[in-house]
Amino acid sequence: MLVLEPLAVTIDDLDDDHLEMLNVPFSKDLAYGSHSIPFTKKVYIERSDFREVDSDDYFRLAPGKSVGLLKAPFPITAISFEKDPNTGEVTVLHAKYEKPLDGSAPKKPKSPFKATVRAFNPLFKSDNPAAYPNGFLADINPDAEQIFPNAMIETGSSEIRRRAPWPVEAGEKLANAETSQANGVEPAVTEPRPEPARFQGMRVAYFCIDRETTKDSLILNRIVSLKEDTGKD
Repeated sequence: MLVLEPLAVTIDDLDDDHLEMLNVPFSKDLAYGSHSIPFTKKVYIERSDFREVDSDDYFRLAPGKSVGLLKAPFPITAISFEKDPNTGEVTVLHAKYEKPLDGSAPKKPKSPFKATVRAFNPLFKSDNPAAYPNGFLADINPDAEQIFPNAMIETGSSEIRRRAPWPVEAGEKLANAETSQANGVEPAVTEPRPEPARFQGMRVAYFCIDRETTKDSLILNRIVSLKEDTGKD
């Protein structure tokens, strides 16, 4: 799971140290396995998944409305929100969640990772930039690259990186394979490059990990958009 423009949701009726581990499959194909993600007092949703004013044709979060969270056994209900006094932007959404206490001692959960996401769009605004009256440079799309510097991704992404590439037979396992093969040398066994790690950000798009990713900085590139229904909110 990945959110490009995260909105923090505080579930007020959960304890500060509340923790439920939810089992989430990596794919519809169960052969890819599953992983556990922590469900805590604070979760993140896409900013577009909340409206301050509800309507009959809107099926996401709004004040007084309940929605389910992926694999969570109970829904959450939006009860209030906080806004930045200068920009008017919603900064925190408050919600409630009803679940019986089980009495088990909570463990400290891992937090979602912060990531920078690069989304690449068509380079030109028209289908035929060569025919543009002012030259093809005037037809360049200013939004050809969109950067989301504050995206959040769930903790299972670390296992995706560890197990990459999927499938192993993809032929991208070795960092020096291309160079070695070009020189007629048997490639040495090294650590996999990060970019063979590819996955679907649920309800967002398909991504790969950029080769500039480091231990402290996760960079994702959008490689395939999901087909969208323009009439759906």
